[in-house]
Amino acid sequence: MKNVGILNFQYSSHNYGAVLQAAALEFICRQLGHEALHLDYIARRKVTLRSSVGQVLKTLGLRKVPRANQVTNEEAFERFRHNFINRTKCIHSAKEFSEVAKAFDAVVVGSDQVWRPAFAKDTIAFFLGYVPSGVDRIAYAASFGTSIWEQADDIALTAKIQRELRQFKAISCREESGVTICKNLFGVEAVHVLDPLLLVGEPFFEKVVSKSSFEPGAKLVYYKLDSTPDFREDLRNVGAALGNDAVNIYFKDADFPCYREVPDWLALIRNSEVVVTDSFHCICLALRFGKDVIFCPNKKRGQARLDSLFNKLKVKTEPLILGLKTPMFRLSRLGNIETILENERTHSLQFLAEALHD
Repeated sequence: MKNVGILNFQYSSHNYGAVLQAAALEFICRQLGHEALHLDYIARRKVTLRSSVGQVLKTLGLRKVPRANQVTNEEAFERFRHNFINRTKCIHSAKEFSEVAKAFDAVVVGSDQVWRPAFAKDTIAFFLGYVPSGVDRIAYAASFGTSIWEQADDIALTAKIQRELRQFKAISCREESGVTICKNLFGVEAVHVLDPLLLVGEPFFEKVVSKSSFEPGAKLVYYKLDSTPDFREDLRNVGAALGNDAVNIYFKDADFPCYREVPDWLALIRNSEVVVTDSFHCICLALRFGKDVIFCPNKKRGQARLDSLFNKLKVKTEPLILGLKTPMFRLSRLGNIETILENERTHSLQFLAEALHD
C-alpha cells in the first residue's frame, strides 16, 4: 500500500465533470489498495496590471459584472467534495505544496485539462514541479486540451516543462494527441488511457446517485456550458421534434441561475433518454450509460479531446437536419461501446497499477 497524492481540478465550484472525475480517480486508487488524498491546491492566476485595474473598477461599481456570472449554490460542489473527496490541508504556495507532497510515496496528476496552461494557471504545479525528489511522479490521463502545446512560443517554459516531465516515473494522456505532444515536443514516452469516469465501475456511480435528493424522470436533458439565444431556440425545435421539453441539468429554476447538486446532475443524465451537450465529461457519461447523445461543438473548450474520444469508442457524428442556427450532431455508435470500454479498462487499470507499484 502506498500513500498517494492526487492533483487536479477537484476545487471547481461550477464544473460537474471536474469534481466527478477527481472522485473517480481517488476511488480507483483506493480500489487498488492505496491510501489517497487530493492535494488541495487552488492555483491562482498571476495578477497583472490590467486584471487588477479591472477588479478595482468592479469593486467601485464602474464595471458591471455580467448577469451570467451571478450564480448561486456553489456550496453544492463543496458538499460533494465533503462526501466523496478526501483532501489535504489547503495549500497556498509552492513551498507549502512541497512540504505537503513529501509525505506521499507518489503524486498523480490528472485527469482533465491539467496540462493546458490557460486552465491550470500554475503550469509548473500541474507538471509536478513542486514535488520533491524521492516522491514518484505519475500522470494519469493528463490532457493538453488541444492537439498542440499552446505555449510553444514560450521557449523557456517549454524547456522547463521538458525537464519536469523527464522526472516522471510514468506518463499517460487522455488523448492520442497528448501522447504525440509528449514524444515529439518533450521527448518523453506516454500511453493513451481512459478518463477516470470511463474507467471507474458501476459501484462508484451507485454510491454517488444514492445521495440524489429526488427521482428524476426527464427524457430530454441538456448541459450547455456556453448557451446562446440561438441555441435555446434550436433546443426548443429539437424538443418539439422529439416530443419532449428539454430540462436544463446545469441550473435549476430560480431568480438567479442555481447549480444543481452533483448527485442530482448525475442522476438526471443516468435516467434520461437523450442528452444534448457540449461537455466532454457529460458525453462520456451519456455514452457509457447508453443514452442517445446530441453533440454541440465548442472548439474554444478543446475539440481534440472529443475527436480522440470518438475515435477510441468508434463513434461518428451525423449532422442533425432540422434547420438549426447552431451546429448539432447526433452521435452514432459503430461498435459495442461497452465491449470497447472493457478492453480499454484493462489496459488503463494496468498502467495505473504498475505505475503505483514499487
